[in-house]
Amino acid sequence: MTMENNFIQSSMSDRKHESNAQETIKVEVKNLNLFYGDKQALNGINMDIYNKKITALIGPSGCGKSTFLRCINRMNDLVQSCRVEGYIGVDGHDIYDKSIDVVAVRKRVGMVFQQPNPFPTMSIYDNVLAGYSLNGIRLHKTEKDEIVEQSLMSVALWDEVKDVMNKRGSFLSGGQQQRLCIARTLALKPEVLLMDEPTSALDPISTNKIEELLLELKKNFTIIIVTHNMSQAARISDNSMFMYLGELVEHGNTTQMFTKPQQKRTEEYLTGVFG
Repeated sequence: MTMENNFIQSSMSDRKHESNAQETIKVEVKNLNLFYGDKQALNGINMDIYNKKITALIGPSGCGKSTFLRCINRMNDLVQSCRVEGYIGVDGHDIYDKSIDVVAVRKRVGMVFQQPNPFPTMSIYDNVLAGYSLNGIRLHKTEKDEIVEQSLMSVALWDEVKDVMNKRGSFLSGGQQQRLCIARTLALKPEVLLMDEPTSALDPISTNKIEELLLELKKNFTIIIVTHNMSQAARISDNSMFMYLGELVEHGNTTQMFTKPQQKRTEEYLTGVFG
């Protein structure tokens, strides 16, 4: 069996560190460096991200948080000048190995962006299924209906839109659009969810709904979220990583980091000295 097939077919039953599901390492990062041409944007990142936990990426703007996030599903491949060195493993499989299918990586590691971005010309129904249609995956009508209903129910949107499925996604409110985008990601049945400031463009009520949703989703998914909102990180994350100027300064349990940081730069950022 090829490494690619191993990557696609590996299941929860044979993942490493299986003996304790609460401490299962889902994503391993070792000596990760990233360059845009001659400019180094990430410098020697080493950390473990645990299964079915929410990990918050915090740090000032331009410190490399979003760049790091995009490494985990190889979105940086789309930047011509970008070069990645080091190791990122998902369930022990090197996602940058030459034999790995990038499409398979992005199916297992989904991403939700800062601005809600439903496809404006597609219906709500077709938006949920966009990942399948864009990848040329054909489904029977019954399969489509089941995926759409399950995906929308998982983000608590089904009851709100089940009678307007043929309307465009842009018909929805901002918070509903973001939940639709999350449903679109979940439709492909990923295992890791990457979220790049998913609530920064939303009002407080919509933000609260998304946060409640993430706490529910972590029962089944590993979630990594970039946020500038320290209160949000404290409310919803199990672990946090503080980045500064492309370096990982500190990472660990969120409560411990926020109450007793080990590094002076972490303390200064959390207390508002800079940022």
